[in-house]
Amino acid sequence: MNIYDEHEVFKNRLVEEVLGSESSDKVPMEKVVMLLWQFRDDPSVITFMARFISKFAGSRHVFDGIEFYLPQLAHMIIHLEVDWDDAVLERLTLVIAQQSLHFALQLNWILQGALEDYQPELPPDFEGEGPAAIGGVPNPNYDPVVYNRCLNLLRNVERCVVYGKPRAATLQRLYEQGKITQKELIILEQADRRFNALQITEDEPDTGDYSSEPKLDGWTSVQMPTPLPIKGKQPEKLDTLWVQRYCTLDRHVLNCYKAAGDCCQGKLTLDRAMSLERAVISHDTTGSLQDQSMTLLVVTRSYQFRLRFPKPEEAKLWLRRMKEEADTSSLFHNALTRSGRANAASDEKLKGDEMEGSVNDFPKRIDEATLKGDLTQAQLERYEFFQNERLFVQALTGLAEELRECDRSDRKILAPQKVTALQIPPAVYLPLCNSTHTWRRVASPLPKHTRVFNTKERCPVIMHFLTKRGELHRNTGVRRSNTIRTEPNCDVAEYMHSYFDVTHDTEESIIESEKEANGEDEQQHKSVDEKPEMSYRTQESGSNPKLSIWDEEDQDAPTPGISFKAKKGDFASQAPQSTKKGNRLVQLLLRDNVVTLPPKLAKRMKDQDQRRKSVSVMDLQTHLQDTVPILDEAARISEADCVSVGEKSIAVERSSILIRDKIVLADLENYDIDAEAMQRAKQFVCSGVSFAEKSAQMLESTKKEMGTEDDEMIQLEIASCMSKSNDDLRQEVFVMQMIHYYKSVFAKAGLPLWLKTYRILSVSSRTGLLEVLVDATSLDGLKKAEGYPKEGGLRKYFEMVYGDPKSKSFITAQTNFMQSLAGYAIVSYLLGLKDRHNGNIMIDTKGRLIHIDFGFALGMAPGHEFSFERAPFKFTKEYVEVLGGVGSDCYKEFERLFVAGIEVARKNSQIALGLVEIMMYKSNYPCFSGSRYGDGKALTNFQKRLMIDVPDSQVKARALKLIRRSRQHFGTYLYDVFQHATNGYAM
Repeated sequence: MNIYDEHEVFKNRLVEEVLGSESSDKVPMEKVVMLLWQFRDDPSVITFMARFISKFAGSRHVFDGIEFYLPQLAHMIIHLEVDWDDAVLERLTLVIAQQSLHFALQLNWILQGALEDYQPELPPDFEGEGPAAIGGVPNPNYDPVVYNRCLNLLRNVERCVVYGKPRAATLQRLYEQGKITQKELIILEQADRRFNALQITEDEPDTGDYSSEPKLDGWTSVQMPTPLPIKGKQPEKLDTLWVQRYCTLDRHVLNCYKAAGDCCQGKLTLDRAMSLERAVISHDTTGSLQDQSMTLLVVTRSYQFRLRFPKPEEAKLWLRRMKEEADTSSLFHNALTRSGRANAASDEKLKGDEMEGSVNDFPKRIDEATLKGDLTQAQLERYEFFQNERLFVQALTGLAEELRECDRSDRKILAPQKVTALQIPPAVYLPLCNSTHTWRRVASPLPKHTRVFNTKERCPVIMHFLTKRGELHRNTGVRRSNTIRTEPNCDVAEYMHSYFDVTHDTEESIIESEKEANGEDEQQHKSVDEKPEMSYRTQESGSNPKLSIWDEEDQDAPTPGISFKAKKGDFASQAPQSTKKGNRLVQLLLRDNVVTLPPKLAKRMKDQDQRRKSVSVMDLQTHLQDTVPILDEAARISEADCVSVGEKSIAVERSSILIRDKIVLADLENYDIDAEAMQRAKQFVCSGVSFAEKSAQMLESTKKEMGTEDDEMIQLEIASCMSKSNDDLRQEVFVMQMIHYYKSVFAKAGLPLWLKTYRILSVSSRTGLLEVLVDATSLDGLKKAEGYPKEGGLRKYFEMVYGDPKSKSFITAQTNFMQSLAGYAIVSYLLGLKDRHNGNIMIDTKGRLIHIDFGFALGMAPGHEFSFERAPFKFTKEYVEVLGGVGSDCYKEFERLFVAGIEVARKNSQIALGLVEIMMYKSNYPCFSGSRYGDGKALTNFQKRLMIDVPDSQVKARALKLIRRSRQHFGTYLYDVFQHATNGYAM
């Protein structure tokens, strides 16, 4: 079978696994993403699958999958160049954004990073010299199509958030009044979301097309841009001479050309391409009245410049058109245009105080008072939440950047002061979570616990915050006098649903409505006095509604569909579509929507049905694997992890909680390691105090300083994050996603391989937030700790801390070490993780290894072809000694787990390869770029490491050979020596 035939077989089976009649009733999001990628050239398939996803996005497991694979979905939206309407996938994301503000925020930050990648010019580098220091250096990656696409999608996401579903309140009111059934409400709301997304994407201004107006280009005087001062940074003094340039407007960019010989004739060459995204444009007020009428001042995020025109009429025209270009990225552009107020707003002059402050205050300079005029109270609150959350995260990452610019000796002193000065908006949270994770509102910072990592290039900062859950808040829905108490265990999406009146439809609601359609519910209409379960707006003040927006039913159970009795002549009745095609979810979609199964999909499903009748043993060996549910420990809280308060059961996770004047310690289970051994481990790893104990101390201190909450239903706890700047974290986000995927694969196979996954959020091309790893320290820090054995290494440390090698505590810690070593050995080999010095490998109090910092992945290594790290993975002499030496029972178990993990990874290779292939497409990630790693090299090498072409009978021998090659590899030793000599990392 040739490569083309193999690919066709894969696509057929992919369709069958997602849509086929014998597939499960769950939506396998990893395979859905692969299907979108494989059929990216077929608009009918993409459109159908977009409807399919949006139909069932109200189910918790589907939404978790959507958020997990958001990097791939966003990457396709940004980079795909197709011959069909590329707004199909954009509309899908807008539909999902209407369901979850958290999803909208995550997408916003991905788009922001892409926008910076493809902007016309590189931002000023105050540490550089020459042109780089003042800005204006052309961006070699500038792509006007992608840049404009990101701008438009950013605007549309904002509009979806603010305007929500315009008819949601009306539909809910009709349902409460008994004028429509629950089934009708659900279907109308789904249609409302789709219609809103369609209207937003089709109602975009036709930027760059002014055929009805005079052509806007020509020679003018330009006072070239000067960088704006930023906190801690001052640009160098520049000449402010006026020069003649030929200027044009094109897709939010002002292009300035100069002629050969710097005169106004001859061949033109591009001098500057200046983005007008969110620029503030006004008449210059520094000269005479005549000069003011002919001179424009343009202030962007990074610099300002002036334009001088020969006539006031020209200046006025350029002012209006440049404002239109800048306003196309504004949240309210289209709404204001429809109301006829856009031009009036754009002609207002900026006040003097709007031009003051640092560049970090830039978003506040826009005249939002005028822009907000058309918003309802609920829309305004959604806007303020969305804006405040972005500004809050920007402040956190900006703090790390400000400290980076300070003298290294002053950073630890200044950090708590800057944390104290943070302004905490009324409803913000740390977005290092999923929509299905517990909501925690950030109440105040805890500055005295701030920690700074003092490095030359960066200044990462760990910050701690006091958070609250279970609070009363005012509902922004129809009955505005109501208040609602947030369930203490409610998740982020549930909180936003109740607070911002975002209506969700769920499969649970669909099932209920179908019972109604089938006559199982005799009551066809709800009375006005009855309180429908799915409504959160009908709760009395102070009541405690159950925010069950997610379907908790067994998704493997049959899910019957909703059937409409179409009348003769109706469009739906004319669809030549058998409702028996595909699984029950497909049938449900076909019955509820005016949509048909695309011919390509229908044919592949039919062909697969015929093949199934004569399936052979060889076919069974090449079937796609079962769906791999993504593990989410933060969303899995057992009854043992809860504490009872009154009639409520409150989840207690890694932070202790304060309820009134009572502190409840977080989980201190040591898992067969005795208390004395754990106390010794804590002395080395976390200064003698676990995070559960430390968070309890923080809460106790807070109780003394601020008092306690009178309301016993309000829980206080500690949330933490690490802020980082001057570092592109997007590659690390992708690598952590792959580690998370393999962690789920191993769990699905029942293998006790241990991997620590933690949250990484990239909010721009240079900044981000990371989850703080608690009760762990780097091997470098451990080896430098007071009391660490001078001889004997890690083995001696384990014996010193956990006791006799035959003791239960030692065997438990040794097993923990072995299982984590095996897990990271597999992913280090498969994902080509390098730069594995002792500063990038941590160990926790239970003896488990944790790898961090994935700047070098998929074969990319420090020193490139001259790298010392040539072993498949890091397996030092110390590691072997902790296992008990070659041939010990622990060592043999390590070999068994490694081999089993490689075999399971091979069986799930299709999805893993697809994830890498998607992110590699037109990627700027270092591991996919340049002559060394570009042109598909990373994917080819990844495929080789998966041993796809190796016969099954030889896989075990190959895997054991990898262990032998890695064990005490001389290159690994040399790299540790090099890092010790250059950066001081302990060996």
